Amino acid sequence: MNKVPWMLCLVTLAAVVVWGCGPSAEDPAASDASPAVGAPGAHAALVNVVLCGECGQLEGGAVCCAQDAATCGKCELAKGAPGCCAIAKGTDVTLCAQCGQVKGTEACCAEDAVKCEKCGLAKEAPGCCNIEA
Repeated sequence: MNKVPWMLCLVTLAAVVVWGCGPSAEDPAASDASPAVGAPGAHAALVNVVLCGECGQLEGGAVCCAQDAATCGKCELAKGAPGCCAIAKGTDVTLCAQCGQVKGTEACCAEDAVKCEKCGLAKEAPGCCNIEA
C-alpha cells in the first residue's frame, strides 16, 4: 500500500520528462508568440483570436455555430458575423491582435491602414470592434 504514492509520483515525473510541461519552441502554436508589443512590425503576444470557418463567429463564443443563426447568401457564413464575407467558408483563420486583420495577409499591420476611432484596430477589418486590441 505504501508503494502506490511513490509509483504515482514516478509516473507523473516520467510523463513530464517525456511530454514536457508546456509548449516547446518547435511547437507551431507556440511560434505565434512575437516580439514585444510596440516593436516595429511586431504582432502582440496576446491570445490568438480565431474565426470559425463554419460560421464566421469568434471560435468558442456563445454564438459560434448557433443553429438558429441566419446565413449570408453570399458567403454562407452567419449573417453579420465578423467573418461574414471576409473569410472563406470551411477555413478557420487567426486574427492579428495588433490590427484585427487576418494574420499573414497583405492587409495585416499595413502602415497605411485607417484606424477605427472606437477600437483602434484597422477600420473594417474582421476584428474591428470585435476583439480587444
